[in-house]
Amino acid sequence: MTNSYFNNLRRAIACLALLGIGTATHAASLAATPVDLGYLRAQHLRTDGDLVSAQMVHDQRGEHVLVLSRKAGPSSTAPGAKRIERIALQAAYYSQRNSVWEEDWTVRDFVDCPGLDAAADFFTSALSVTDINSDGTAEVTIPYKLFCGGGVDSYTVKVILREGPLKLAIRGESEVRLPGQAPFGGGHQLDRRLLTQPYKLYREHLEKVWRTVSVDTRR
Repeated sequence: MTNSYFNNLRRAIACLALLGIGTATHAASLAATPVDLGYLRAQHLRTDGDLVSAQMVHDQRGEHVLVLSRKAGPSSTAPGAKRIERIALQAAYYSQRNSVWEEDWTVRDFVDCPGLDAAADFFTSALSVTDINSDGTAEVTIPYKLFCGGGVDSYTVKVILREGPLKLAIRGESEVRLPGQAPFGGGHQLDRRLLTQPYKLYREHLEKVWRTVSVDTRR
């Protein structure tokens, strides 16, 4: 890829930021533009496993890249097995400083389920980049699910918001809805700070995302 490609990409992102266009429907969304694996390689930004999603984010602090990846394989207790029993998720956020990409933060989680069914995925349609407190700095909300078991058990669901060192989350289980049966599951817990007045807008945002991703309709 040529330098003109990256320059055009940066100009497009800046224009989106000025227009107030973002990936989320939240009123305070910021501009985020998808980038591909070729761009990540050219910028020497690594993925841990298969690339799920990558976006360039532009806020008043500069340019950033959010990279979501997923790595699936055998359980660490049985590395020679053919079944997929261990799945790791990673969300990494990079900022460009002095023409060098530096990792600001990383969210990592996994399941390791020898002999059981395993699942782990990001809810990419509910991923959002916002500026809830209007300070010009992007907040990134990363929702995902984990499962280790069998039958019709609930998934573990987590909705995590990062803004630099700030980390806020709602954690719980999916609400399973089966035909002809009453829903079950859905219990969740908010970080303590989300229950305080200074974090009211964050709580409202995270609860909205939670309601979107925690409903698990099965047929």
